[in-house]
Amino acid sequence: MCDSSGYIQFLVRARSGDEIAMGRLAVLVWERLYPFVLRTTLDRDAAEDIVQETLLTMLRRLGSLRDDERFWPWIYRIAWSKIRNRLRRRRLQFLYERTMLVSRDAEPDACDSDISALDAQVREETLREVSAAIARLNHQQRDILHLRCYEDLPYTEIAARTQTTPQKARVHFHRAKKALKRRLACRV
Repeated sequence: MCDSSGYIQFLVRARSGDEIAMGRLAVLVWERLYPFVLRTTLDRDAAEDIVQETLLTMLRRLGSLRDDERFWPWIYRIAWSKIRNRLRRRRLQFLYERTMLVSRDAEPDACDSDISALDAQVREETLREVSAAIARLNHQQRDILHLRCYEDLPYTEIAARTQTTPQKARVHFHRAKKALKRRLACRV
């Protein structure tokens, strides 16, 4: 294990673009962060993904760290945010799957079965139309909608991933929604 007390020298050099220092800093962070994330998630694959995502975020945002002494709390906040996002996605997926199982297993009345079948068909057709409308959007609009709606990321995280400001990310999301709304209105 590398000496984590010497991280400041790597941090300073990494900010100036020294790739070797970036690599050593990444190793320090990995060695210190991975056990924490593994204990939190209890899943090796998830822990590796989260630490890797944290490292990417760290490298992208290294210039935004104001106080070198606050490096480790900053890294742990990034990792904790990634853990929360993953747990939120898993919980939503679990609820969705559970809802789908319950709706599939429910025994409707004869009258309700016609309504349920019609509702399912309408829902399926609507999903197809929305998917087709999203596919016709440009790449940037699709990405911003995915990050905000499906990954449920805050604008600050979207800005970091798309290398823009949170205000511009908000504007791009608003424009993407308007473009999607126009495409869906054309279908009616």
